[in-house]
Amino acid sequence: MLRPAQIVCCALLICLTNCGDDEGPTSDGGTAGTDTGSDPSVTGDASDGSSEGSDSEGSDTSSANDPVWDSAYCQPVADNRPVNPWPGDWGSREQELLDLVNALRAQGTTCGGTPMPAVNPLTMNPSLHCAARVHSIDMATRDYFSHDNPEGESPFDRMQKAGYSFMAAGENIAAGMTTAADAMDTWEQSPGHCQNMMSPDYTEFGGGFAEGEGQFGSYWTQTFGRPL
Repeated sequence: MLRPAQIVCCALLICLTNCGDDEGPTSDGGTAGTDTGSDPSVTGDASDGSSEGSDSEGSDTSSANDPVWDSAYCQPVADNRPVNPWPGDWGSREQELLDLVNALRAQGTTCGGTPMPAVNPLTMNPSLHCAARVHSIDMATRDYFSHDNPEGESPFDRMQKAGYSFMAAGENIAAGMTTAADAMDTWEQSPGHCQNMMSPDYTEFGGGFAEGEGQFGSYWTQTFGRPL
């Protein structure tokens, strides 16, 4: 199967607490392929909250033994899953994503002409980490590229199933890039995705990388949150 070396489309979704009446979070996000896609920032009502956050110290992977990974939802993507443990090189790319996001946040940048000053780093949260892994491996395995899976499960559904109660949450996805740096470069060039990574409201992060038989080969997910 031929796979493009890189695709330039990815998608972003942000949900803000109590910013809509019965409208759930949706995305008219980028399309997988060669189209650039829109750069959606969508707001909607989340029953248990969602918005954005930041504070704490980054690059913390000490949560590898957190009980979250023993849950029925997260065990299939845990480092110590019973069959075929999560590949170490996938995990290292997820950690690199966090390191790169925190480097960007530390220096500040400009997102689509909007100055974004330096902000506090993010920490790797096991529930967000689980949700990101679940989505990346699902896209890679079932060959789709969307925030919502084929059954309609949203980023916020995944976070909640992974045990994350949030007052703020968001997600960036990308596909076709083989390195974290390439995925980051694509997100940085897109104003909405860039602003998501630079939001001063998020405090926690989850990174998911997986390879599979999907048409783009490599799939990346960033989840962002601020806990209740």
